[in-house]
Amino acid sequence: MVMAGADKPGGGDGNKAGGKEAKWISLAPAKEGMGSWKALNFGGEGDTAWKGGTLTIEEGAELTGVVFGGGNLPEAPYEIEVEARRTSGVDFFCGMTLPVRDAKTCVTFICGGWGGGVVGFSSIDGMDASENETASYQAFKDKQWYKIRLEVRRESLKAWIDKRELVDVNTKGRKLGLRFGDIEKCAPLGLATWQTTAELRGLRWRKLAK
Repeated sequence: MVMAGADKPGGGDGNKAGGKEAKWISLAPAKEGMGSWKALNFGGEGDTAWKGGTLTIEEGAELTGVVFGGGNLPEAPYEIEVEARRTSGVDFFCGMTLPVRDAKTCVTFICGGWGGGVVGFSSIDGMDASENETASYQAFKDKQWYKIRLEVRRESLKAWIDKRELVDVNTKGRKLGLRFGDIEKCAPLGLATWQTTAELRGLRWRKLAK
């Protein structure tokens, strides 16, 4: 699912938004190199590189990741998807930080955290993905690709892995935000791993009808 014409509007099927078919927008660099992405300095981080539409994040002492600095930042309501796999390590292989109500209000979707299996959103009402009602435990195989799809609306969050819906939470009136610490560097849109090497591809988003 590697996208061509990255950092530019992509083709594909889409939901109707504003009476027009919403187009997928690829977030991968259009050419070799980091494009609109920047490697983050956490201290003890591994290497990161985009190649052929695939992002490789090497295992670090703790966090390793990148942040997006380009235009076309997703704005609710929207959906975003990526394929990811863990190639080595024991913790989360996809920590996707993304904007929710606005660019300054972000959460992180964790896939494979807390020892390798926790899935959920951090943070809701100050509670991490391992503590709030979005948490579930999934078994992930190394070197197997998993398709992650998130639906972000101003009053709800949903998440699927492959075709299985794992999260459907109403966020109306609730406090949304990032866990305190280095993960805040990933805002407003970033990808990270924890003590894990991972590959991610097919990163794209599209606007949804209100």
